[in-house]
Amino acid sequence: MPINEEMPIEKREAQTYDPLPEDVYQVELLDITMKEQPKYKQPEEMEKVFDFQFTLLEGKDAKGEDLRGRNLWRNFVPTYLYISSKNGKNLLYQIVESILGEELSPEQEAKMDTSFLNSLIGGQCRVGVKNKPVKDKVYSNIDQFYPAKKKLKALNEEEKEKARVKEVKEGEGETNKETEPIKVEDVL
Repeated sequence: MPINEEMPIEKREAQTYDPLPEDVYQVELLDITMKEQPKYKQPEEMEKVFDFQFTLLEGKDAKGEDLRGRNLWRNFVPTYLYISSKNGKNLLYQIVESILGEELSPEQEAKMDTSFLNSLIGGQCRVGVKNKPVKDKVYSNIDQFYPAKKKLKALNEEEKEKARVKEVKEGEGETNKETEPIKVEDVL
């Protein structure tokens, strides 16, 4: 059946960014979303993943241009909080404690839920960034999490809106990406 609706087809260019210089940057946690994706090494099975979006609050690139507003992401498969004798605290512990600026108390661990995680949005921490070459591209990845030494100027609403990832829906142009609210109790 042919398409009945008249609709222009837009051409868009992919945006590319130079890798960040490897360094430690202060960031603001802009958003936490949950998505489903194929399991690593078991792509026939799906798993829920937290997607933490951090936005840089300061820094300069190699050309001296301001990096405020650039985004970094870190994904975490939410199974549970744990501390291993080999690797130490898992990623969720590292993220939460770096934003709080202190270790989680037993009371905070017991009350860990969506409200608690969502309360971290807008919090600041520092992240270590390492670059990883993959084929013909270089990706800037968060390598470490550290507490903020001092609070920097938070992102304003205009900066937050600019930093938010936009999802293009067929026939609707550019819209804000809407994702389901996270429900920790469903996945921890």
